Amino acid sequence: MEEKKKLGLFDLTSIGVGSIIGSGIFSMLGIGIYYTGRGIVLALVIAMFAVYLEYIRSSLVSATFEMKGGSYAQSALLLPPFFTGAGALIMVISNLGMSVQAIAMASYIAQLVPALANMQKLVAAVIMTLFFAISIRGSGLIAKVQNLMVVLMYVALGLFIVFGIIHFDPATTVEPFIPNGTVGLLTATAMMSFTCNGATNIVNLSDDAANPKKNVPNAILLSTVICTVVYALIGFAATSSLSYGEVAGQNLGFIAQRIMPSGVYYFFVVGGAIFALATSLLGGISAMRWPIVASAQDGWLPAVFTKTTKSGTPWTVMLMMYLIGIVPIIGGFSLESIVSLILVPAAISSIAGNLITWNMPKKYPKAWAENAWHMSEGMYHFFLILSTVAAIILTVFTLTTQTMGGILANLGMAAFLYIFGYLRYKSGKVHLAARDVYSE
Repeated sequence: MEEKKKLGLFDLTSIGVGSIIGSGIFSMLGIGIYYTGRGIVLALVIAMFAVYLEYIRSSLVSATFEMKGGSYAQSALLLPPFFTGAGALIMVISNLGMSVQAIAMASYIAQLVPALANMQKLVAAVIMTLFFAISIRGSGLIAKVQNLMVVLMYVALGLFIVFGIIHFDPATTVEPFIPNGTVGLLTATAMMSFTCNGATNIVNLSDDAANPKKNVPNAILLSTVICTVVYALIGFAATSSLSYGEVAGQNLGFIAQRIMPSGVYYFFVVGGAIFALATSLLGGISAMRWPIVASAQDGWLPAVFTKTTKSGTPWTVMLMMYLIGIVPIIGGFSLESIVSLILVPAAISSIAGNLITWNMPKKYPKAWAENAWHMSEGMYHFFLILSTVAAIILTVFTLTTQTMGGILANLGMAAFLYIFGYLRYKSGKVHLAARDVYSE
């Protein structure tokens, strides 16, 4: 039995905001400040804008087609088969990243309860287990939990902004706005782009969305705009209350402890840091399951991953996601290299995908004529150009933070993914159902 479509624009936007505001802003803001000082406000705005443009093709396709399987179905319909296979494997591997949220939540909990400081691995494993147990009830329950936590997160981040402005120190204005110049600004922008990803998770909820051709792309845009404003205010509050030397390299929790009364600080840690991480984890769990099911239905993965419960929950896929997510927690692995190995191939796919889908309006004229954004073909091409430029800039400045070995590893992972896609398709076990459904 298929789940009812329950997610409206507010629900989808809440999940999008929760997917964006997560571990990155609470752990990486100080690093961005280190590179660009008070220019972090500009870096965050540029990063949010660049990330939205990099993946705007997903919004444009969502406004044109109503399809099951989210981003996977988009890839299967519009891109060469081996690209689709590579994307299917990226979705599976990316579930390792969910452990980041659980581990970070455990570290914040340990700050509140020092007795748990030596038990963070266990706490993270319990968190991962609990959140998957919540998500197996379906997207309706996830949306209710997300909505509550997002509202409280807004309050906590609002308090951080207010106390940052209250503690405004005029001495910070005499410090250089961008102390490390344009290179520092662009490096910070590339690094902050890691904190700006997540809105396109909404595409993967098309199955559960009401009026997806309208609500999905609009929710991606709304969540991007909301997070841009929130991030800019957070960056201003962090750099206008304390000096560059005090905040460079520090996380939000450190800054909050310096500018907030103890009671408010504890609320910020719970309602801000922990709830932001929680919404990211829930958003990731809910968004990734259906694309993996769709890839298994087409033959990229074993057929066992197509099984669902009577209520329609894909329990085998969720079990796989859970096991992949919990392995790094149990093993105490560092995920920094894994994250970079996912982001660079994804950016390469984005650039190539823009070129391949250039003629989508001509290939699917009927669907394009009915796109929810009523966009002209010329405007579509303009956005694809902007998307490609944004992806190239972010990729180049991401790779500049890597060693030569890291660069080779990133490119090697990209090559492996596409080789896998090519060989799997040539095996004859793959059938792209989305192409049959949307043939005109």
